[in-house]
Formats: sequence, structure tokens, C-alpha cells
Amino acid sequence: MSDLLLAKEIVKDTIENYLRKGNLRVVPHPSHWFTERYTTLYIYYEIYDIVPDSNRIKVVYTIKDEAGKTLRKIPQYVEKKFTSQALNLGLNIETFKTGRYTLVVEVEDPTAAAPSRKQTSFRIIKAVKEEPISYEGLPYYDKIGIFLSPAEYRAFQNMPEQGKKTYLQKFWTKMDYFEIARRFEYAEDHYRQGNKPGYETDRGKIYVKYGPPDEKELSTIAIEESKPYERWYYFNGYQFIFVDVRGTNEFTLVWTNVRDEHSQPTLYKYLPAAIREEIK
Repeated sequence: MSDLLLAKEIVKDTIENYLRKGNLRVVPHPSHWFTERYTTLYIYYEIYDIVPDSNRIKVVYTIKDEAGKTLRKIPQYVEKKFTSQALNLGLNIETFKTGRYTLVVEVEDPTAAAPSRKQTSFRIIKAVKEEPISYEGLPYYDKIGIFLSPAEYRAFQNMPEQGKKTYLQKFWTKMDYFEIARRFEYAEDHYRQGNKPGYETDRGKIYVKYGPPDEKELSTIAIEESKPYERWYYFNGYQFIFVDVRGTNEFTLVWTNVRDEHSQPTLYKYLPAAIREEIK
């Protein structure tokens, strides 16, 4: 197993003036210092001496703080197709506070004598910002329906104006307004569908409510009966699968393991067979 390379960007490209790994353009971040301008930390590394077979390699990514407390643990499974394979992953660090962190990557191959393990450190540096006491009148201030149950939102809508004002004030004392507003803006920029606001689409609602996923699995090509899909993973175990059922780039939430959200079993047929078997 190679050392871990931290990068500020990893994309498919053919440009020659960057570090290139196969068909990937990797922009290294040698300082390992990430300010608030960076929302994603990218990792690149290689695994060697693989014996191709039907088994899968299990990779576990663990992030620890200075005290050694585990903040995130993300599993990944890799098909054993070649004798050496390059892996990369983007980890969302937008909510990380200022401090030093350790990233540990452990690779477990069923046919290997022992797991391989590498680690590296990185640092988050964020400026301290003063926030206003009141958020009233700011964008998205009253867009709280995403965070409430249908019954709670109906009760809110039936309140008199002063009751709504008091409710909103209490709501935002418990929430990070600027973080939520950023999520709304991201949803508007990336998930808007025609005249439908981004935060009203399935992906937009989940993004605003739960934040950016820690990992995304994307399939942009329909295979057999399946349709293009996105699978979002969160470090707390939450998962969401969205499918472009109509082929119009309108992704519908088809399956999730979150109790408060709704799966649609009648649409499972648009998922690859392996995923259908997994979510049974």
C-alpha cells in the first residue's frame, strides 16, 4: 500500500501540467492545511499485490481529533479487478472546527495475511466570525418546513403572526443559520429543476436537512433495467439512494434507511440488481 496523498482536487482530465495518475488530474495539497475555502479533502493512494477474485477489499477511513476521539468512520468496498489498483475519495470537511486531525486508512483483503494501514495528519484553520443576534428578514429565515414533520409544519402555519415570529426565533437559536443558508444556496445552484426551487427537489431537501454527504456513489449510465442513480453516505450511518427514473436529470428519492424519510419500493426495479439485493 502506498502513502496517502492529500489533494485539493481530483478530477478526470488529460491536462499534462498537473500530477496525473492514469486519467485523473490530482492537485496535491502538500501543506495539509485547509481553510474555510475548502469544503472537501481528497485522498489518493494505491494498493498493490492484489489477487483478483470474486472477493471484495474492505477499506475503512477513520478521522480522529487531537484527543484521539473518532469523529468519522466510513467503510468502502472495492472489487478486486487488477493486481494493483488506485483508490481516491472525497471527504466533506465543511463542518470541521479549527484543529489538528488524523486520517487513518485501513485496507483489509480477505486473501492477505494482515490488513494494511496508513495514516496522515491535516489541520483545519477557520476565522472566527461574529454573527448577528437576530436573523429575521434574512433569506430562507421562514423556510423551516424541511426540518419539521407534516403535523408540526401545519401547526406552525396555523399560528398567529406573533406566534410564528416567536417560533422562528426559538428555532434559529438551536440551528446554525449561516450553515443552513449555505445549504439552501447550494441546493438552488445544483438541484433546481425548471421553475422548481432546488430545496424542493428530493436531493435538495435531503441536502438542506442533513447537510452535504460524506461520500457519494454515482452511476451516470443506465445498466440493464437500472437507471442512473446517486447514493449518498453520511458518517452517522444514514444512506439515501436517488434515481433518475425518467432520464430527465430529476432524481427521485427511492430508498433510505432513515426512519423519518420515505422509501418507494415500487421504484426499486430501477436500481442495479446488486443494490436491490442489498437493501432487501
